[in-house]
Amino acid sequence: MNASEIAALPFRAGAALRHARVFHPDGLLCAGTLRRVADVGAGLPVADGEVLGRFSKGVGTPVGVPDFAGLAWRAQSADSARPWDVLMVSANARVLLRPTTSWTSAEFSTLMPYGYDDDVYWLRARLTSPAATSGLGVDALRQHLRTEPLVVDVEQARGRGSFTPLAVLEFDRALESGWPPEDVSFDPTLNAAPGVQLLPRWLAGVRRRAYRSSRQGRDAE
Repeated sequence: MNASEIAALPFRAGAALRHARVFHPDGLLCAGTLRRVADVGAGLPVADGEVLGRFSKGVGTPVGVPDFAGLAWRAQSADSARPWDVLMVSANARVLLRPTTSWTSAEFSTLMPYGYDDDVYWLRARLTSPAATSGLGVDALRQHLRTEPLVVDVEQARGRGSFTPLAVLEFDRALESGWPPEDVSFDPTLNAAPGVQLLPRWLAGVRRRAYRSSRQGRDAE
């Protein structure tokens, strides 16, 4: 057993005890569309199409208590029908986790950059509709979704450059029953566009084993 496998063991054990995800256990699964706003060929190969998303709280603290806001989404790349999973969390300065008390005050980051076409890219996102939320409860998003879509603006930055618009995610329906099931396993280390990979590779390897251990612990694999 190597070091990364040892590091993944707590995730498997924790998921087995909870019969759920170790982190971000409670969430809202939803579906909608992705619309690319960046020029074709400019940066990461995100393409127009359907998108699956999940909004969640990192620890599951009571409403009003700061927590880490999570956003996972699954789309397709411009070059393939292969699913592309992106996991984001509320952060500051791209790589620093930052708890928040409101969905609309959170700035989401992948925390790790992507390598693509011999360049390095960062992703960040922000919920723009609703314009404001009271607290960080998942129910607030569920309530909004009954009458209006949840809209997320996604931006990219090459290296240390400035962020520019990449895509808009518009979730217009909840998927809490039927297909797909609530326990969709988003994994950015396995599901990525051709030629796109999380960096650095050694850390992506640790995450891959952690995600797998979590799935095994909750019988999702």
